[in-house]
Amino acid sequence: MRTIHFSRLIAVALSLTLLAGCGTQAAKSGPTPSAESAPSSESAPASSTLADEEAYEPVTIQNGDQTITFTKMPEKVLCCHLYAAENMVMLGLESYIAGKNVPTNPAEMPLDELKPKFEGIPEVERSHENAVALGTDLVIGQVSAFKETGWGSYEQFESKGIHCLTISGTLVPDETIENVYEDIENLGKIFKVEDRAAELIASIQKQIAEVQEAVKEVPETERVKAFVLDTFNGNEIYTTSSGLQSNLIELAGGINTTRGMADSRWFNTSVETLVEVNPDVIILNDYGSQTIQEKLDFLNNNPALREVTAVKNQAYLTVPLVAVMQDVRAASACRTFAEYFYPECFA
Repeated sequence: MRTIHFSRLIAVALSLTLLAGCGTQAAKSGPTPSAESAPSSESAPASSTLADEEAYEPVTIQNGDQTITFTKMPEKVLCCHLYAAENMVMLGLESYIAGKNVPTNPAEMPLDELKPKFEGIPEVERSHENAVALGTDLVIGQVSAFKETGWGSYEQFESKGIHCLTISGTLVPDETIENVYEDIENLGKIFKVEDRAAELIASIQKQIAEVQEAVKEVPETERVKAFVLDTFNGNEIYTTSSGLQSNLIELAGGINTTRGMADSRWFNTSVETLVEVNPDVIILNDYGSQTIQEKLDFLNNNPALREVTAVKNQAYLTVPLVAVMQDVRAASACRTFAEYFYPECFA
C-alpha cells in the first residue's frame, strides 16, 4: 500500500526563527519587542516605550474592502487559527501573541521546530467574551472567524477599538500562494520587521521554485491527476474546486481533477464524480472528527470505487489540513505533493 503521511517540515523554519532571535540585526527595519533580544515565548509581551510609540510610523493596510490604519504597535494579538500564530512565530513575534485557538484535531499541532515557542502561548476557547477578556488589540483570522457565532463580528471588535486583520486568501474567490506572501508582508509592515518578512517570503519562493524546476520536464500527458478527499457523508464527498490546496497541487506539477467544478472553493460531489475523474492519487485531508482510517475504509470498501486507479494502487497521501492553509507550510506541502507525484524527479 503506497500510503504516505505528511511529515516534511519547513527546512528553513528553525534557521529563520533563530535568525529572528538575533535581535535588531535580523529586523533592521524596525524595533523588536525587547531591547535586549528578539521575542521569547517565555517572556511577557513587552510594552512599547514612549520613545518607541513616538517613533512608530503609522501603517495602513488594505485588507479586502477594509482599510486598517495602525498608529501604534499592537501588543496583544489573538490568533484565531494555528497558521496565523505560526506566521507570527516565524517572524520572531511570539511574545506579542496573547492567545490562540484551541486545537480541534491531533493533527493541528505547531511545527516541531516551533513547539518551544508555543509553550507560553495560551489556548483560548472561541467566543467574543474570551477574545475581549484577553485585552487584545488585534485579532487575526479567516473571514469566517469574524462572526457573532465565532470570535465576534468586525463591528463588535471595532466598537471596542480592536483591529481585525483577515487572512487575505479567505477574502478572494481563488486563493494562491501569493496570498500567503501578502499576509506575511502585512505582518512585517505592522510590526516593523519588513526585513524578516522579506527573508521568509524569499525562502518560500525559493523552495517552490526548486520544486517547479524538478518537475518541469514532466510531459503534459503524464501529469499526475489528484483528487482531494476532505470529508465524506454517505456517498457524498466534500472536495476542492479552487484555492490554495489546488494551487499547491498545480505548482507541484499535478492536476486537481475537480478544478473549476463549482463556483465555491469547496463543494459537495458524489462518488460518481470520483469514478469519472479517475485520479492517480487521492489526497486525504486530516482534521476534525472524521479519522483518516474512516476515510480509507470509505475508499477501500466501496465497490463503486474498485476500478479507480488511485484505489487500485492504494495511492493515498495524507496531509494535515493545516499544512495546506494560509501559512509558511505551503512550500513544504508543495514539495510533499511533488515528491509523491514524481518520486523519480527527486531521486
